[in-house]
Formats: sequence, structure tokens, C-alpha cells
Amino acid sequence: MKNPLTLFSLLFILFFANSCSKDESSSNSLGGDTNIALTVPASETTIYGEYGSTTISGATMTVKFRDNGIVTYEAQVDLNQFPDSLKLKAVTTLTQLAVYYKFDTAFTLTPDNKLKFEFKLKVTSEGYADYFAEGKEWVIGKYADGVGTNYTVKNDKGETLTRTITEKTEVDEWPFGFFLIKTSKIEQLTPADDPVIEKVIYRINHRFGLVYIEYQLKDGTTLKLDVWALFV
Repeated sequence: MKNPLTLFSLLFILFFANSCSKDESSSNSLGGDTNIALTVPASETTIYGEYGSTTISGATMTVKFRDNGIVTYEAQVDLNQFPDSLKLKAVTTLTQLAVYYKFDTAFTLTPDNKLKFEFKLKVTSEGYADYFAEGKEWVIGKYADGVGTNYTVKNDKGETLTRTITEKTEVDEWPFGFFLIKTSKIEQLTPADDPVIEKVIYRINHRFGLVYIEYQLKDGTTLKLDVWALFV
């Protein structure tokens, strides 16, 4: 039986499911109001995107509960849409990343071939943070910060990992459903020995939160994901 994981679900998991609720104070820690419309329990965000010629749809992330800014989501990915060739490629990729990042996430595969799993992020009125680097809080981006702002964390190897705001649009130009919105663009290079990913790009908006994720892979391919919290 073939492994049901797809490259999309794999990278979705890599970004989100490595997150945990461990809190680590740092100069880049996230503050702000934790009681916000973006994280109301039962609210559902839709994920769309593309990987090469493959269109991605039918993915969601639903808020299960929130606790002082730490938001637990349940993600669901419809695996029926992907070709077997993409699923097979994901098996090797998953193995490499699982060894490198040491992540261990419980998955549920429903009878209709839907993959479900949970993850946590810190989400406040100030911005977003994750716990990607060995459980240490690492800011993805703060809405009020300007171009050139760096968010750093040191991993257990002693390497300093950096996310940088490289663009902040002053006009509504990023497509978001039927709207155009302002965004901040944050770029992150992965450690040199990451076996799969070269670079990650995020875009955030003060109302809709995280609206875009892009993974540039070392094999020259790119995964692009639009994150739509249209309920806000």
C-alpha cells in the first residue's frame, strides 16, 4: 500500500506540525491581545495553492481552542486530488525531513482519504510566532514592524536562524479572494544542511493574519500556498 502523504501535506506539516506549546522568552517574543477574531474557536481557514502543474484545494485548518495566544488547529487535507507520482516523491522527502527535524506527529486517515492532524501556533493582535526551532518561540512577523526587521533564534547546534521583513506594501495590491490587501513579506533561509528546503517566504496582513507561504525546494521546485481566513 502506498504512503498516503503528498508533498503538499508534507510541507504543510513541516511548517505547522513541528510547532509545540513550549514558551521561551526572547527579545523577539510576541505580545499583543490574544482574544482576537482570527482565532475564535471553530473558525475555519481554507488553503489553496499549487505545486508545479498540480493545483491544491480542499485543505482546511480549524481552530479547536486557544489559550493565552497559543492556538491549537486541526488541519485536514484531501488526498484524493493528488497523482501517485507526487505521493511517491513525498515518501522520500518525508523520510529526510523526519530524520532532520525529528518531528513526530499523530495522523488520522479517514475512510474517504482525508488526512487530519493538529498543530499549534502563537497568534495575537501583534502578529505570528511558531516554535519551529527546538520549541523556542520564533516570531514569523509583526504587523507594525518595517522593512529590515530581523527575528532571530538560536537552535541547539548554535546556529542563528533569521527571518527578515523584506517588503511592506503601502497600497492594497496582494490578491486575497475578491480583495486586494496590504502585506508584509518575510523571508527565511533554512540551515545549510536542511535536506529539502532552501527558503521559506511568508506574507502577513493585520486583519487576515498569515495569508501566504512559499517553499523553495533544493530540487528547484516551488510550493505556493494561499491561506484564506475569510471569516474575519
